[in-house]
Amino acid sequence: MPEPCFCAFCQNAAGNFVGNLFSGIFTLISKPIILVIKCDNNVDYLKNKVAELKDEKDTAENYAEAVDRRGEQIVQRLRNWLTSANARIEAADKLVADAEGNAKKKCFFGLCLNPKSRYQLSQKAEENSKTIDKLVNEAREFNLPLSHVPAPPKEVAAPVKGFEGFYSRKDVLERIMEALQSRSSSIIGVHGMPGMGKTMLAKEIKRKAEQDKLFDVVVMALVSTNADLKNVQVEIAGGLGLDQLPTGIRPQDAAERIKGKLKKMKKVLIILDDIWEPGIDLEKLGIPLRNEPKTTEGSSSREEYAECKILLTSRDSNVLSDLMGSQQNFPLHQLKDEEALKLLKGIVGERAESDDIHNAAIDIVRECGGLPLAITTMAEALKNKEPYHWMDAVRKLKRPSSENFQGISKNIYSAIEFSYSQLESEQLKKTFLLCCLMGHKFSIRDLLKYGVGLGLFANTIEEARNEVFTLISKLRASSLLIDDCDNDRFDMHDLIHDVAVSIANRDRRGLLLTGDHVPKEWSDMETRKDFKWICLRYSNVDGLPEELEGLRLTLFRLGNANPSLQIPANFFKGMPRLKVLDLTHMHLSSLPPSICLLQNLHTLCLDGSAWGDIRTIGELKNLEILSLRWSEFEELPREIGQLTQLKLLDLSSCTELKIIPPCVLAGMSRLEELYLGNSFHGWEVEENENQRNACLAELKHLKKLTNLEVCIPDIRMIPKDLFFENLKKFKIFIGRKWEDWYGSFGSSRILKLHLNASISFNYSVQMLLKMTEKLHLRELAGVKNLVDELNTEGFPDLKYLYVRNAPEVEHITEGVPFNAFPRLEVLFLQNLINLEKIFQGRLQDTAFNNLRIITIKCCDKVKNLFSSSIARQLLHLQEISVTDCSNMEEIVDDEEQGSRNDIVEAAELKFGEVLRSLRLQRLPKLSSLSKSCRHMLLFNEQVCH
Repeated sequence: MPEPCFCAFCQNAAGNFVGNLFSGIFTLISKPIILVIKCDNNVDYLKNKVAELKDEKDTAENYAEAVDRRGEQIVQRLRNWLTSANARIEAADKLVADAEGNAKKKCFFGLCLNPKSRYQLSQKAEENSKTIDKLVNEAREFNLPLSHVPAPPKEVAAPVKGFEGFYSRKDVLERIMEALQSRSSSIIGVHGMPGMGKTMLAKEIKRKAEQDKLFDVVVMALVSTNADLKNVQVEIAGGLGLDQLPTGIRPQDAAERIKGKLKKMKKVLIILDDIWEPGIDLEKLGIPLRNEPKTTEGSSSREEYAECKILLTSRDSNVLSDLMGSQQNFPLHQLKDEEALKLLKGIVGERAESDDIHNAAIDIVRECGGLPLAITTMAEALKNKEPYHWMDAVRKLKRPSSENFQGISKNIYSAIEFSYSQLESEQLKKTFLLCCLMGHKFSIRDLLKYGVGLGLFANTIEEARNEVFTLISKLRASSLLIDDCDNDRFDMHDLIHDVAVSIANRDRRGLLLTGDHVPKEWSDMETRKDFKWICLRYSNVDGLPEELEGLRLTLFRLGNANPSLQIPANFFKGMPRLKVLDLTHMHLSSLPPSICLLQNLHTLCLDGSAWGDIRTIGELKNLEILSLRWSEFEELPREIGQLTQLKLLDLSSCTELKIIPPCVLAGMSRLEELYLGNSFHGWEVEENENQRNACLAELKHLKKLTNLEVCIPDIRMIPKDLFFENLKKFKIFIGRKWEDWYGSFGSSRILKLHLNASISFNYSVQMLLKMTEKLHLRELAGVKNLVDELNTEGFPDLKYLYVRNAPEVEHITEGVPFNAFPRLEVLFLQNLINLEKIFQGRLQDTAFNNLRIITIKCCDKVKNLFSSSIARQLLHLQEISVTDCSNMEEIVDDEEQGSRNDIVEAAELKFGEVLRSLRLQRLPKLSSLSKSCRHMLLFNEQVCH
């Protein structure tokens, strides 16, 4: 019996052996076969993985740029990841290109595709996909913020207003430009009397240097009399592309950030305008003192800064040579008589040649001493006036003010004083004097806060803002304010500022203390109490009086430069009429008790400060404006809810703010403007008995709210009945934290939406989308068509649209003829891996007809930008940029055309007559701009295909 058992065992063993053998052979044979069969799928899968990796790489690079702007460095691990990602993307792109080319080679007399090539490509695609998947997962572990905003196209500024006619300036300009290109001088100076046009010349040098691309970066910063190191560093850092320096950063730390940025640049020009004695320490700013040639041995500590040029302007040549070490100085003299008269005529017009005015015009030019600023202010004041005004102006110039003002000649003082006297209203004069007390490049929002508090402007905040812009426009037109500041700030020439301060002091309107300068009026109590406005602007006063007697005082501003300064308990006791109080950069455990006595106070600004207990603010029942921006405190006191008259609450950039008690906001029924940007994120989802924080439903009680800035972590926090119809301005960021709150937005209604989960939009969100002018969208889970699913009205007010990293979006518009995006000017699409068409179907004539700029990146399914019928609507298109779109075949498609007339029309398409920039990069399938169009007009020239 054992023998049969042995045979059975052998049979089983043999069977297992044969089975395993055939299984192994089958596996060995089937795997290559499967790879050959799955080649196309593996390559497509690899494309999708590459798109994901590019998405993560862009996010990482944007984060690295943001870190670089802060003057910091990314960790080595992230730097290594970026290197690996770039290498893997390059290899994968090459593999995909091979797949689209080599895999099509035939074998067996062209009867089938080459299996060997398909096997190799499929295997490599599979291996690359696994490696890329690993890199994508590693990137997501970094948990990087979504913070990138595409920079607007930089345009070279037009020549500085008024500069072209100054023939005597052109020679100086040319010599300075030569000096900047010479290696013999690294520090160059320009000097001349105040009002001579030094700043104007410096701005023209900046413009020309940028236009001629002489430097990688040109930075200009104002120094002025006080030479505030921190303010100058902020301007330099911004010009170099660094983020805004933190409020409490030490100057030495700011200097290190600036130095670190300069190390990464090759050629930089830094212009420091208006240097005064005793000068300013360049090393403390973060600027190298001299340039040395780069060496391989690294013997010099300053070798990285070989191409850093410095241009300085000053009233005093000795300041430039002796204190700042300039190696070459250029004087700026008065205008010649014919130039001065030409400047006046350019403002007044041909009327200056009339018999009744011509002689007066010559006298005014002569009395102004050839100073462009004096001539400009006089001309603006007189250009629409009768001859007797001109004669009166000549008389006043020839009998100048007796005011003894150091550093300014009497006739120049009188010229500016005359321009001030010609302002059309007392309101405009008060606004001008208020501007001079506020300083250089001051915020219009702060001027609004001051003016509303003083009762200078209209009742509502929105009306007051419009009034402020009107008044600022008039002051700029009168040349009393500088015309080239941005819309959010204003500035004033030093010479005009000094005269304005003198006028305010003379009329007992305002008293200004800056830096170490303490005028005698501050020390004289009897004189001090006569002033209506007192401004200590970054003043280094040793201490404050126990009680400041100011029966007439309506405005008091303390911009503190002394961190140890304390406010005595009874300091505010003698200010019963005070309406505006500004305490900036203070470090106090609590407000002085006497602040409760200020029952006429309408505006309270406590910006950029560190506060302990501020509950006493709740006692100021008549307060209309409360500003705590940039301040450090964790909880908004519940007592703030007692301020029922409040119209404006500014809590922006209070990054430590964690708690806003429930019902505090809801009680401010008169609130018109609420600023919570870059600040509070702790919103509760809904009202309940146990809630610790405010919820967005409280905003429903603010019926007068017209301006809102807020960050909302989750779109589901927005109530469905939170109506936004009354909002005229808003900046709302929804979703994962956005870091670029203070970017340049150029719009008054801004919405950023990051949607990583599929959700239906309630009425409140749909209303926001309809009203938005600038829209940023990310991810958009569940959204395939923007118009159909986000706003069926076609975004009627939208001007700027940015869509990134939305893998499910297939079309921007689709379906029946529709008037979509009638006001859209800028369209930016990136990493929409399933986007098939941007414009699907026919559109109404007004759709997209204001589009100026279109940018498409990493949208691999898109084969063309638009059809010829849509192209004919894009009459204002100026810039096209298409990069990294692997299937892009042509820019203008004619597939929808049917009739012969349509084809003829397409053949003669005049698309792009105003086009000035066409950027096409890494588009492997692009064969032409339009296959069916024989002639296309680009850049005002006919281009044939």
